[in-house]
Amino acid sequence: MDILLTKRLSASILDLIKSWGWDFDVVEALSISLLEVKEIPGKTDAWIISSRNSWKIVQEFISQTPSVIYCIGLWLQNELTKAGVPSEIKSFENMKALSADLQNQKSQHMLYFCADNHRAELGMALKNTSISITKVITHESRLAFPVLKKNYDAVFIFSPRSAESLLKNNKFNERTSFVCIGPTTAEYLHGQGITNTFCASYPDTKLMFQEFKRWKSEQT
Repeated sequence: MDILLTKRLSASILDLIKSWGWDFDVVEALSISLLEVKEIPGKTDAWIISSRNSWKIVQEFISQTPSVIYCIGLWLQNELTKAGVPSEIKSFENMKALSADLQNQKSQHMLYFCADNHRAELGMALKNTSISITKVITHESRLAFPVLKKNYDAVFIFSPRSAESLLKNNKFNERTSFVCIGPTTAEYLHGQGITNTFCASYPDTKLMFQEFKRWKSEQT
């Protein structure tokens, strides 16, 4: 199996891939740059953290956590738990599910840790509510538009913007599997005419690889 990773992954994930005998290349589809955040508003009812790219900045203000933290995925939930935050942690599969839960909440002021470019789902979902959102821009995300030099059996995609960046200058054959971290990414690829997709049952990187490997084994 020859695979493409579109972002840098942890050593533990790479070791897992190597243990299966898979060959891999890492070609980043997005260029991520952390920003300096010197302070955040002190009085808020809840935080929203949608990307692990925000985690390093969030850690700088961990002593100021509110009573509730909303996050996307198991990785952020686990990191918040390991950090020992006293907040109630509510984890969701995607921003659509998180936004739907917030629509049922009473008037609150929330901080949203996010990139300079982020999906509009949260704002659209809350526009007719009394919830106010203050954005804390933690990082810049730029499309890298890489040019690939070979074909792969599988390409691992972690966001719609990553897919957009990758498809700009590259064509893929129908046999290439696009392995998606979540349904939103898969939906974007389908909109671009790519139907050979595999979607993780939950947006967790390790689970994504394990489920895809199991699925491939069942095909042979």
